[in-house]
Amino acid sequence: MTLSEFSSVTLAKWAATADASAQALIESAGAAFADTLACMLGGRNDSATQAVLQAARATHGAGEAAVWGTGQTLSPAGAALVEATAAHALDFDDNFAPAISHASAVLVPALLAMAAGRSAISGVDLMQAYCIGLEVQARIGAVMQPEHYGAGWHSTSTVGAIGAAAACARLIGADGDAMARAMSLAYSQSSGSKLQFGSEAKPTHAGLAARAAVTAAALAEAGLGAKPEFVAGPWGMADLFAGTERAMVLDDLGTSWALLTDGLMVKRFPCCAASHRALDGVEFLMTEHDFKLVDVERVEVEMPDLLARNLRYDAPETAAEARFSLSYPVLRLLSGEGLSLFHFTQEAVSAIEDRTALARIIRKPVDPGPKGMHRPYGIKITLRDGDVLFHEQTSLVGTIGQPLSQAQMDTKIADCLAWAGLKGWEGRFDAALGALPETPDVLACLAPLAEGGQA
Repeated sequence: MTLSEFSSVTLAKWAATADASAQALIESAGAAFADTLACMLGGRNDSATQAVLQAARATHGAGEAAVWGTGQTLSPAGAALVEATAAHALDFDDNFAPAISHASAVLVPALLAMAAGRSAISGVDLMQAYCIGLEVQARIGAVMQPEHYGAGWHSTSTVGAIGAAAACARLIGADGDAMARAMSLAYSQSSGSKLQFGSEAKPTHAGLAARAAVTAAALAEAGLGAKPEFVAGPWGMADLFAGTERAMVLDDLGTSWALLTDGLMVKRFPCCAASHRALDGVEFLMTEHDFKLVDVERVEVEMPDLLARNLRYDAPETAAEARFSLSYPVLRLLSGEGLSLFHFTQEAVSAIEDRTALARIIRKPVDPGPKGMHRPYGIKITLRDGDVLFHEQTSLVGTIGQPLSQAQMDTKIADCLAWAGLKGWEGRFDAALGALPETPDVLACLAPLAEGGQA
């Protein structure tokens, strides 16, 4: 079986007509919209978002698409660029393992921007488009990963652009031909290196991918031609971006949904997901043995090398670097303060009095073996009294097997709103997102979240 036998053309034809209206899919998609919109509002004042907003005003022009929480509007492409940057700015948005991407940070802003200026779109149609775009990411991701991500590509920006283009094309009623062209045109725009991790450019990768998706769907709708098969063959995505020849598995489309089998990893900590299994494990040991930072001599974390490389800032100097550090969030957790958005500021990073403590928190990259990124983390903590504690953290809080509780989600949403200067919006947020899956008009339903608020 070769890659070309199951092509992106087949995937596109399915995406144009697939039924994703099952209740479990709609409910899961609705939860993803709530999580992502909280992150979008939370990231509205971030310096990266503000820079992108300023540039988008100058380069993308006026339009009817909301810049959420600001009372401003832009063209759909401009709004997608800004809002996906906002969604990813705090690194609090979800992860999607099949594509190794921040899937919803691209999908949700792109879809809401695509809906602007069009006839009313129902919540069910919006959720179906989301599910289909996510599934496209999963199917292409299975061909590309982990080689693509391991080579340094930021899949949120590459695979994410194509999945979001499929979602946008579905939202506006594209047929199979237009769907294939939209996805191919998104491929022509997909890029993004992990070099930018720890910089302000990193969240713009989600923004650029969302903009590419909206643009690709609009170009296909306008009739622009493109090679419909873009994954297989010479110069195709698998060849250029991953060097793989795996077949794209499509015979179970419509019966197996990655949203239900793999699910999303919803974050409870606003930092790189590569650190979260370590944080879960450290928290477990703290609960079991009742110690804090003052008792700790050394922390060693064995973790897959692919993920350890994401956490390369062992002595972070900035808030952006702190989000891509293992030592900083572990230090904060050991301090007994918990971890919120308010710990990831320049002031908080600069306020660490004993920076030698960061050097005692050590990441130890290991070959992940057949389990890959799902390999358990080994956490060894040596206490000052000589005791050595060890824990193997196999699960990951926030994933399909151990989802966040409603209380944890409420805490996260409140943290995002407070960070954005929107404290007191909890009621309007819950009302809008609760009604979203059933509404006949998604933009009217979400209108209370488009208004400007105190910063």
